[in-house]
Amino acid sequence: MPALVGCGVLFDFPPVPAGEFDRPVSVGPLESGPVNAPKSGPAMTPEPGPVIPPESDPVVAPEPEAATGAGRAAAAGAKTGPTTGSTTDATTATAVEGEAANLSVDRIAYINPYGDLFTVNPDGSEERRLTGGSQVQARPGQPAGFYQVQDLDFNNAYAWPTWSPDGSRLAVSRVQIAGNRSLQVSVQVLDSTTGRSRMVYENDVPALVADGAPHYLYWSPDGEYLSFLATTRQGLTLFAVNPATTEGAVALERGAPLYYSWGGDGDSLMIHSRAEVKLLRKPFRPDRALLLVDGVGFRTPALSPDGQRWAYAVSGATGSALYVGDTDSPAPARQVLALGPFSAFMWSPDSRTLAVADHQDPQGRIFQRIRLVDAAGGGVRTLVEEPLLSFYWAPNGERLAWVSVDTDDQVFEWKVAGLDTGDTVAGGGVNGGAVRELFRFRPSGEVFTMLSFFDQYAYSHSPWSPDSSRLVVAGSPGPVAERRNGHTPTGARVYVLDAVGDAPPLEIAAGSVAFWSWN
Repeated sequence: MPALVGCGVLFDFPPVPAGEFDRPVSVGPLESGPVNAPKSGPAMTPEPGPVIPPESDPVVAPEPEAATGAGRAAAAGAKTGPTTGSTTDATTATAVEGEAANLSVDRIAYINPYGDLFTVNPDGSEERRLTGGSQVQARPGQPAGFYQVQDLDFNNAYAWPTWSPDGSRLAVSRVQIAGNRSLQVSVQVLDSTTGRSRMVYENDVPALVADGAPHYLYWSPDGEYLSFLATTRQGLTLFAVNPATTEGAVALERGAPLYYSWGGDGDSLMIHSRAEVKLLRKPFRPDRALLLVDGVGFRTPALSPDGQRWAYAVSGATGSALYVGDTDSPAPARQVLALGPFSAFMWSPDSRTLAVADHQDPQGRIFQRIRLVDAAGGGVRTLVEEPLLSFYWAPNGERLAWVSVDTDDQVFEWKVAGLDTGDTVAGGGVNGGAVRELFRFRPSGEVFTMLSFFDQYAYSHSPWSPDSSRLVVAGSPGPVAERRNGHTPTGARVYVLDAVGDAPPLEIAAGSVAFWSWN
């Protein structure tokens, strides 16, 4: 069974069927212990749910806990602080606290095999630990040459780091073993330079939203809100919270399956809950959601980055089709493409083109092709025709990356094609550009979840470098082997792939999941 491994403790998670965030999975408690009583009132009230009230400073140091290494240090009379700094160079933890203005740009966030969060440069240099771990650090006020070792923290594991648009913050899920041996699951927001953190939400039940994912985290494009999916006593719930304020998280939608995307200005959300497609604008309250249409045969609706168009799919007795409508026009959406019974689609960064993957098996995970649709009615062309699991637009819109599947050998492979850019490489071409074969690999359990839900995760977790020249992936080279507890036999590593040149994959760290900053 897939698992979240962290801090020396193995948490076994039953698998969630791929294809929809619709079956929350309980992950605890480890032993019987007190459980918070359910909140009273309507299921969709915008009142704060099970939220830890924010502290006055939006970014504060984590409170020491007796069970953690920091707590033991505090109990011994040591001064505690954020556990940040280079892991290869003993530096003062507070020396970087004033670096918030020097944002983490062109850096990769990853989770190591012990469940701790790191950031690192794309070449593997300047690795910085943001959570937990054993570090040798200079202490403020101590003479030169005096260092203190912080103990390993075996009670916390972190998952799914999510960059804010400006790179100044990281949201992350935390799974913690409480004193009564029960599991506490929460959402943390950290300063990406100092590691200072605060809790913005705590689950009322220890459960997952997908295989290996305690939450799904997704910043608004303007960075004002952190939206997230969490499993509550009322079911799968979409929340939004402004981490810079003292207000708690607001429940916006409940139901399953549940997928959504932000408009490019951060002022609107398009939600696909059960079969209903809704549009929600600021101020975000559940009673303001506008029902647009009933749509099935797809997961995530697509708001264009410029906020002007929306796309969804409809399946009926005569087949399935892709529709595009104008967000500010009362005119009905227009059909632009006939589809197989299940599809996934995403807008290009310039909002002019939709990339569409579909297949004929509504229960299958493997798509059969990618087509490009001109939103203005300029035609359709096929880019890829082969079995594939996911695709991702490059930030500049000039390339498309996808993960192909060799169903006979069970091999996954990252590939890239230039879109009318003149790219030429050996190995054959597709309609619109040559194929660049980058990396044959077996994904980590977390990366497999990301690939299976790519049309949701692509909005929040970028494998692309900001300059569209490289990709980051966690896994192991070679053919797929049987995975036990969500991890490959040799352990997942983090690789940087050259999407435009001939450099071989570069291994930069040991980790189960990794994502590039947006800037």
